[in-house]
Amino acid sequence: MFVSSDFAAQRSFFAARPDLGSTPLHRCDSLARHLGIGELLVKDETGRFGLNAFKAAGALFAVTTLRDRGEIRPGDTLVCASEGNHGRAVAHAAREAGCAAKVYMSNRVAPARVEVIRDEGAEVVLVDGSYDDAVCVMADEAATRGWTVISDTSWPGYTEIPRLITLGYTRILDEVAQQMGDGPFGGAGRDTTVIFVPAGVGGLLAAVACWCNWRYGAKRPRVVAVEPATAACVQASMRAGRLTTVPGPFETVMGGLRCGVMSPSVFPSIQTLVDACISIEDDYAFEAMRLLARPAPPDSPIECGPSGAAALGGLLAAVADPSVVALRQHVRLGPESTAVVLVTEGVTEPALYKEVLERP
Repeated sequence: MFVSSDFAAQRSFFAARPDLGSTPLHRCDSLARHLGIGELLVKDETGRFGLNAFKAAGALFAVTTLRDRGEIRPGDTLVCASEGNHGRAVAHAAREAGCAAKVYMSNRVAPARVEVIRDEGAEVVLVDGSYDDAVCVMADEAATRGWTVISDTSWPGYTEIPRLITLGYTRILDEVAQQMGDGPFGGAGRDTTVIFVPAGVGGLLAAVACWCNWRYGAKRPRVVAVEPATAACVQASMRAGRLTTVPGPFETVMGGLRCGVMSPSVFPSIQTLVDACISIEDDYAFEAMRLLARPAPPDSPIECGPSGAAALGGLLAAVADPSVVALRQHVRLGPESTAVVLVTEGVTEPALYKEVLERP
């Protein structure tokens, strides 16, 4: 999906923007002992570029690249569909580029997700139905009105901008490598064996898998995709060997992962380079939220929403559920393992976060 010149362009962009600092990488020794693995590192994307999710890395890279190419200009209207985080990131990037933003969302999203997008100066259009329905409405109206679509999912004839967004996400992996030191994610004399990534439409997952393969080849860590049990479109597609739509209903609070179909352009890379998929119930995400928020010393607390905690939820399920012993063996997950988990969003729904932390 990417070649060395693509990664060089991404690095050049972020090197020229020292104001866009790195997010933290936390070493969670107590949680690693609790899980029975050798080492656990958590990449904390809850404050990326002053926003609260990893999405800012992709949207800002894509919008600025398009502006520098002359493909968008101040005063243009940029549009997208979103469950929350991508919309906020696009609205922020549009404002920085001097453009207007319009974000299409399912009318089922939490009001708190809508308000933070409006706070970035964007217009929000609520659509009856799911996120996938919002994508269809947004694409039709953009084509009619001549707006520029900044989407993290692709469709026939629309692949370049999602590709730029996915390339922007690889910045996260560059930071992890720098923060860990030499070797394949080498840390404390130990190489990373596995990385857990929330899947969604597949952009971040493809970014991680492609970057790891490009950087380390055969020595790369295993990559595990994590999805809600009711919206496991990546897992369904991997099993079928072709793009497969999950019809829903998507009964999950992991709003950022409530997707019924993955992005077609990233499927070949994911099919080739992702080593395992695991789908989880909401309870695993809730437990991950509590473990991150109230860690045992010396681990640092991290406040995040259920989508942000999903990757850790997948790790919890992988070590606890006897039905996935084959997955544990395949990704070499055990007492000698070093695992990296991506926490991809902060607290997006304060009322839900409070409720989860108050549960036993």
